[in-house]
Amino acid sequence: MLTRLLRFTESLPGWRVLRDYRRIDLGADLLAGLVICLVLIPSVLAYAELAGSSPVGGMWAALAATLGYFLFASSRHVNVGPDGSVALLAGIIIVPLTGGDPMQGMIAGAWLALFTGIILISAALLKLGVIASFLSKPVLLGYLNGAAVVIVISQWGKLFGIELEQENLFMRLLEWWQKLATTNLTTLAVALVFLALLLLSRITIKKLPPLVPVFFIALLAGAFIDFEAMGLDVIGEIRAQTPHAVGFTLTLNNVAELAIGALGLSMLIFPEGVLLGRAMAEKHDYNIDADRELLALGSANILSGLLQGFSVGSSQTRTLVNGASGGRTQVANLASAAFLVLFVVLAADWLARLPQVAIGAILVFTGFSLIDIADVRHMFRVHRATALIALSTTLAVIFIGVLPGILLGTTLSVGKLLAGLARPQDALLGRVEGSDRMHDVGDDEQAQGYPGVVAYRFYGPLIFANVGYFIERLQGFIDKQTQAVGLVIIDASAITSIDYSASEKLRDFIEKTEARGIEVDVAAAYLPLREIGNSLQISFIADEFIFPDVAAAVEAFLSREERLSE
Repeated sequence: MLTRLLRFTESLPGWRVLRDYRRIDLGADLLAGLVICLVLIPSVLAYAELAGSSPVGGMWAALAATLGYFLFASSRHVNVGPDGSVALLAGIIIVPLTGGDPMQGMIAGAWLALFTGIILISAALLKLGVIASFLSKPVLLGYLNGAAVVIVISQWGKLFGIELEQENLFMRLLEWWQKLATTNLTTLAVALVFLALLLLSRITIKKLPPLVPVFFIALLAGAFIDFEAMGLDVIGEIRAQTPHAVGFTLTLNNVAELAIGALGLSMLIFPEGVLLGRAMAEKHDYNIDADRELLALGSANILSGLLQGFSVGSSQTRTLVNGASGGRTQVANLASAAFLVLFVVLAADWLARLPQVAIGAILVFTGFSLIDIADVRHMFRVHRATALIALSTTLAVIFIGVLPGILLGTTLSVGKLLAGLARPQDALLGRVEGSDRMHDVGDDEQAQGYPGVVAYRFYGPLIFANVGYFIERLQGFIDKQTQAVGLVIIDASAITSIDYSASEKLRDFIEKTEARGIEVDVAAAYLPLREIGNSLQISFIADEFIFPDVAAAVEAFLSREERLSE
């Protein structure tokens, strides 16, 4: 048993990192770990609030995620732990089940993390990482912009010392307006001070996120100012809470809701992690394994759930800080977790006196900072349909909810993809005088078609969903010719594949066209398409009937016509 355990341990990528670790990297990794920890500490508290958990839940989520990800990660730089967008979605799933009780939130959050981890690991074992690619950049951008608005509104009442009960965002704003007269002026004044400090830090300190210096200012202020005596809520004691085995206190209906939510979280966590990992790998000249990243993210969530944390994902801010600080391996993230433990042990009393309005101000400021209007404007300039998907996702997240918003955005993206497959670009080809190459007649004014010849290029795979469009377009070009058509050439250079249904319909079209005395030839069908044609027994794309290019097909036709006319 011990021998098997040792073999399993030695097979873990994380163990190999430690086994082959170079002492020369230790100084850089320790320094990066310290800087990561400075960013991690306020994030842990703020995102625990978003996730509907307690501060200690955030601490355990950070520690467990770091270790769980380290065991299987292929990225040297990605930092996994409490993340704003993931915590927000987790909170939206958890809070309705717990009524906002942080202790119940720890239990529900732990189960949600476990379900999320199981889904991610199952997907990794089944090599299903490609599925997460459907969460395209417009959907991610739209989600993040919508999530930013949700974060701001969810914390808005705390800046005024007003307890808001409505879950719907606009009803929540209406409730805030109706209760505005009950504002705690002391809380509001402190909130405005922290917001001003955050803005000042963003302007003057470029190398660190503004929440880092402001958090430590708030921590220091809590050591000398009795905020609780001033009527402000504070974090409270956290050392008394310790993780234990996850206890089942939820109903079967709750479990079903958590499982569905975990599926949405998985679709968010994986693409964000892989995109970030690929960006860092490209910058530092190494490769990552997407399925191993999926396994590592699943491991991070399962361990977080076992220690009563909540769902975790990759942190763009901490990952970029890691790279900018000189971190070289995942040991930097392990060091940040060690520094976090040291900080909690030494500064627990200071954390207990930290005013909660400081966390609310940090979250509101972070929310406003996450809104990316520039990227949406850029999308509108270069591709309006893509921008509309991003905007629709944002509005859906705000009006309908986070998970339905993500599903709507993903559906729109897939719909756009299918629409492109059903109606791909095409072209009528012609020749330019003095050149044998064929050009798109619509793209080159000098390109002229051959009399009696229709050369047609289709930019996409031929499938059941677009073969009707293909035939309709080709027949339209034939009917528009002023001279009797004797040859139709299908330029297959951009047709990557063909399915059975399309081949049958195209076969019927070719037979009917040739029955009218019009020859139909295929040109430039490359090997993948020919192999599919051979397997489907499609005679018209068999090797012996295919011309190497359109010009060769035209030349052969003209030669035959010339011989017949003699």
